[in-house]
Amino acid sequence: MIPFIKGIFFDQQIRCSKMITGLTADDINKDIDSAFLEKTIEMLTKLRADIQNLIDSGDLDIDQLAVNNFIRYNTFHEALQTIELFRYLVIINYGEPEVYFKRKIDRIYKEIDCLQKQPIITTISNSDDYYWALPNYDIIAVPSGEERSLLNLPDLFHEMGHLIFKQYDRFLKGDIEKDISNFYDKEYQRIIYEQRSGALIDFYQSKRSSWVTSWIMEFVCDLIATYLVGPSFAWTNLKITALSSGKSKIFMETKSHPSDESRMRAIMHMLKIMGHEQELSQISESWNKFLTATSNPVPQNYKYTFPDEILQALASYVLQGCADIGLKVYADQLKEVENPISKILNDAWNCMLTTPEDYAEWEKIQIEQIKHSIDATR
Repeated sequence: MIPFIKGIFFDQQIRCSKMITGLTADDINKDIDSAFLEKTIEMLTKLRADIQNLIDSGDLDIDQLAVNNFIRYNTFHEALQTIELFRYLVIINYGEPEVYFKRKIDRIYKEIDCLQKQPIITTISNSDDYYWALPNYDIIAVPSGEERSLLNLPDLFHEMGHLIFKQYDRFLKGDIEKDISNFYDKEYQRIIYEQRSGALIDFYQSKRSSWVTSWIMEFVCDLIATYLVGPSFAWTNLKITALSSGKSKIFMETKSHPSDESRMRAIMHMLKIMGHEQELSQISESWNKFLTATSNPVPQNYKYTFPDEILQALASYVLQGCADIGLKVYADQLKEVENPISKILNDAWNCMLTTPEDYAEWEKIQIEQIKHSIDATR
C-alpha cells in the first residue's frame, strides 16, 4: 500500500511540474493577461511545494495514516483539477479567437462605460454548457467558432453581467429580497386563513430559498444584458428557449436557474420600462405564438414561483442600479457611440427576421468590419 500511496502523490507532483513547464514555454500567446498567467504559475508552484512537503514529512510511510493520506490526495486533486480546467487550459488554448474576443470586449467595455477589469474570454466551452462565466476567475467561456457569428453574441452580455453583479450586487438588487420575503409571508398567511394545503409551506420555502441563492442573480444578469443590448437579447433568449421547448422545459426551473418563461417575462418588463414599445410588440407577438405552438405544460402553483410583481420590481431596480453604477443604456449608446456592437447585434436580428436570405452575406461583412475596427486599435 505504501508504494502505491507514495506513487500517486509523486504523480500529482509531476503533473504540476509539467503544467509549470508548459506555462513558461516560449509559445504561450503574448496577448494573455500577464497577471492571470503569473498567478497560475504561482498557484501551481505552491501546490507542488505542498505535495513535496508531505512527501518529505515521512507521513506517507506510515500505514496508520493511510486514511488521512487519501484525504490529502483528494484535496490536492481537487485543487490541481481546478487550476487545470479553469486556468491552465485557458492559457494553453489561448489563440487568435481569444485575441479577437479580447479586443472586442475592450471595445464593448468602452462603449458601455464599464470600468471593471476586462474578463479573459476563452473558447473552451462546448455545446452543452454554451456561454458561461467564472466571476472569481474573471473568465467568460464561449463555444469554439463563436467569433464567426452574431446572433448568439447578446448572451455574452449576460455573462458579463455575472462579473458586474459580483462587484455591484447591492446596487443592482435594490429591495428585491425584502419584496420576495413580503410576498411569501403573505402567502404563508393565506395558507392559514384560507385553510389551504400545508404542503404549500414547503413549496414556498423551497422557492424562496432558490430566489435568494441563485435566481435573483440570473434574473439580474438577464436584465443587465437587456439594459446594454436592448431587444436583441430578447430574440437571442427566445432562440435559446426554442431548445427547451422540445423537452417540455419552458416552464421548468432548477435550483440554479429560473424557468425560460419567467426569464422572458422579466426581459420584456425591462424592455417596456426602457421605452422599446415598438420592438416589444413584435417580440411579445412572437413569444405568445411560440408558447401556443409549443404547448409546454405549466407546473402546479407556477404563478407563486415567479410572480409578475416580483419580476417587474426587479426590472426597475436593475434599471436604476445600472444607471447608478454608470453603465450606458442601449439608447444612449446609439446616441453617443458610432455604430456600437449593441447596434450591430440588433441590426443582425432585424436582418435575420426581415431578409433571412441575405443574412449570411450581411453577417460576414459586419464581422469583417468589427475585426477591422478592433485591429486598427492594436
